[in-house]
Amino acid sequence: MTPARPHVLLVEDDTDTREVLRLILESDGMIVTPANDGLEALERLEEIHRRDPLTPCAIVLDYMMPRFSGAQFRERQLTNPETADVPVILVSAMSDLEARAATLDPFAILQKPIDPDELTVLVRKASENYLSRRQNRRQDH
Repeated sequence: MTPARPHVLLVEDDTDTREVLRLILESDGMIVTPANDGLEALERLEEIHRRDPLTPCAIVLDYMMPRFSGAQFRERQLTNPETADVPVILVSAMSDLEARAATLDPFAILQKPIDPDELTVLVRKASENYLSRRQNRRQDH
């Protein structure tokens, strides 16, 4: 089941990159909540999830950020049973990201510069997976 408008949490410290990614996702019909770093993203994640337990459907997360990195955000996210299963698409310019990110259990890893089509396909796929798992869990109860 594909949500008509998946809600995406976009975490990127570079203003220009964040704006470009937001426009790419919104032009594909998604709802985007931006965050400047991992700390702000944790707050946004809780706010969004409180309003609707099925959202966000995916998180696009920059790995390298000052103050609170993508890795720190993901470690904290994984400790919260309410939001631990929200899929994360890690983005970075680092070439060895896969090795570094293995313990973070990302849905996918994208190298910068990001291909817009690849980004939207991955976010939609992540959203579908997440929502079908959530629906199944509801039916099991």
